[in-house]
Amino acid sequence: MRQRYSLILSLLAAMIAGLCVPAASEPQEPQAGALRKDHRPEYAPIVERELEFHNFAYRTIEGAPFDLRGYAQDKKIVIVEYFAGWCANSNRNGHIVERLWMEYRDRGLGVVGVAEYSDADELNIHINRIGINYPVVIETSRQDQRKDSLHYKYRRAVGDKRKWGTPFYVIIDTRDIKASLPNTPIAHRVYTVSGEIVEAEADQFIRQRIADTKRQ
Repeated sequence: MRQRYSLILSLLAAMIAGLCVPAASEPQEPQAGALRKDHRPEYAPIVERELEFHNFAYRTIEGAPFDLRGYAQDKKIVIVEYFAGWCANSNRNGHIVERLWMEYRDRGLGVVGVAEYSDADELNIHINRIGINYPVVIETSRQDQRKDSLHYKYRRAVGDKRKWGTPFYVIIDTRDIKASLPNTPIAHRVYTVSGEIVEAEADQFIRQRIADTKRQ
């Protein structure tokens, strides 16, 4: 009888202790500006491509018109950076692009960011986080526009099978820009990066082409 009584007391104590243990917290929704967790580095090389890359006339984040051909007129190299504001890879690599821009903008480098699949809040957080000074334009603002974008078309054309494909870079040597004719590409030869650009490689690439242009 005494053993049974002790067993009952032990069970009651365990139940009471269980009631005092804090419940596991519920999973939290990502806060505004939180980055996607799939942010392992995706470094990729600069590759020369035969690709019909077209001029674009998107709006900047301020709503002003932006024409790529006009922007490139006084440049030697133009980097077109496709990114998503919520993409951790875009955010990490954006700091590299900003450094390259600051280093070479007075020597002929142009950079334009093309925002994809990101709303206004995500873009503002991305721009402020990096401190972007180069122009940023918008192609798409919703994730359901992924397969309708030129960004999707270009990267699939070069074998990039990533789902979202950000960041993705198209680099234009402005000596390859063709005359402006209706329905014709701005360039047939470009360089692409299907992932995060490697800073040392990009630095060498830019230096070499700026030097080649000066010798001409």
